Amino acid sequence: MKIKKKLIIVPLLLVFMLGISAAQAATILYVPQDDRPVSLEDVVDTAEAAKLTVLAPPAELIASRDKKGDPDQLWQWVKDHAGQADALILSGDALIYGGLVDSRTHEFGEAVLKARLERFQELQKAHPFTRVYVYSTVLRTPQGSAGGVEPAYYEQYGGNIFQLTALRDKEEVEGLTKKEKKLLASNLAIIPPDALADWMQRRQKNFDINSSLIELNRQGLFKFFLLGRDDTAPYSQSHKESRELSILAADLPQSRFQTFPGADQLGMVLLARAYNDLTYRIPIVKVNYAAGAAKDSIPSYEDQKVGQSIVAHVVAAGGIVLNNPLKPDLIVNVNTSATGKTLEAGSRKNTTVLTPALHQFVDAIQAQVEAGKQVAVADISFANGADNALMTELSRRNLLDKLSAYSGWNTAGNTVGYAVGQGMLTGLTDDQDRKRLLAVRYLDDWAYQANIRQALTEEFVYPNSGSPVYLNELKPQLTAELEKRERQFAEQHLWLPPEQITATFPWNRMFEVNVNIAPE
Repeated sequence: MKIKKKLIIVPLLLVFMLGISAAQAATILYVPQDDRPVSLEDVVDTAEAAKLTVLAPPAELIASRDKKGDPDQLWQWVKDHAGQADALILSGDALIYGGLVDSRTHEFGEAVLKARLERFQELQKAHPFTRVYVYSTVLRTPQGSAGGVEPAYYEQYGGNIFQLTALRDKEEVEGLTKKEKKLLASNLAIIPPDALADWMQRRQKNFDINSSLIELNRQGLFKFFLLGRDDTAPYSQSHKESRELSILAADLPQSRFQTFPGADQLGMVLLARAYNDLTYRIPIVKVNYAAGAAKDSIPSYEDQKVGQSIVAHVVAAGGIVLNNPLKPDLIVNVNTSATGKTLEAGSRKNTTVLTPALHQFVDAIQAQVEAGKQVAVADISFANGADNALMTELSRRNLLDKLSAYSGWNTAGNTVGYAVGQGMLTGLTDDQDRKRLLAVRYLDDWAYQANIRQALTEEFVYPNSGSPVYLNELKPQLTAELEKRERQFAEQHLWLPPEQITATFPWNRMFEVNVNIAPE
């Protein structure tokens, strides 16, 4: 059921009640940036658990590891189905380049990109009263790359390109020392001129597209535009471009535009935003940090403090952060490292030893749960996986199935986006669905990313001269071992029968898994 303009003339309470009814029967059209579980399946699963109907494109149109997305056919699909939806959540990267990886590797000319961009105006003219939410990304600047997810030259010269552009960014912001100037010149001499020119040309196309999306947002075509900053750093080409794009968007209110680090969480954040808009809700969120660097941490792969990012995520999802609200709709507990330095979850330092600070942190979570609050945990103490000490203590206290949401995967922004987005939505789900969504995250973020991945790599991949980014002939053996270990983990820590769990490597690499829990 579409929400009609005439609703604004009825009493506010009735508007609110009708909004809830409309949202619970609402249909969301969702175009993901690719078919990875965190981009597609997890978002759709969360939406459907919240009683939303989701329209997603057929698999053959969506970017995957071994094929590019089809922007023109995706646009046609959106055109054919937009009239059936109450809100559209659209990946700009998918609709303009084909997908997230395609945004880095495509060979499209400016005329083609501009023509696809103009379709946003055609969409608005055809459906002027439908809420449109768009998310896009600033092209990432990783310190290295493997597996064909950047242009081929980046695998050899990526470290030099990162360092060169980081120094150029720093030069603009605060200047360089003599040593840094020499390092800049050294990197410039190493990188082939044609490779650097190609990379900067790709970035310029991406910058121009994002600038145009900001302008379309300014013109009122979008209900909200969310700009993510994929793998970045305090000084980097991505940081430089985001500074410039933020200046371009400086006149846009926070209720229309946000930008923050991360890419893979953007669909989940906008799902929560669409739901909150449809229900006329503005969730009040309280944020609680573990002792230590807390909100002043600057995590790996990001370019700003955690405290700033969390507020931006909550606002983008349609909520508001208050310091001491009497009745928060959601409490987000953020587990940061005591020092502010983010190690990898596969590090030997990710042990089960509980520190006094973590003990106190879990005490607070337990008190919130026992008080009947909606409690989410954003576990960002380590990058690319959960904190073993935190999770072991939550398990010991039987708190794992009591949370509203948990996340601890990949970058801090990815984790925060899922904790906030799912946290806002899972209070609306059945208890069985809430526990299932939690179990998927525990099996992925804690079991696999923090523990099983490293073990399988050391025990099977390297001894067999395999590659973590191309599993190929090792994939059947790794899949069988993965599923066995996920089930062993569930038997030890979770509440569901292990035989319900299946797990696969959807992108033929060790970086991510797809965890499924069959219904009982």
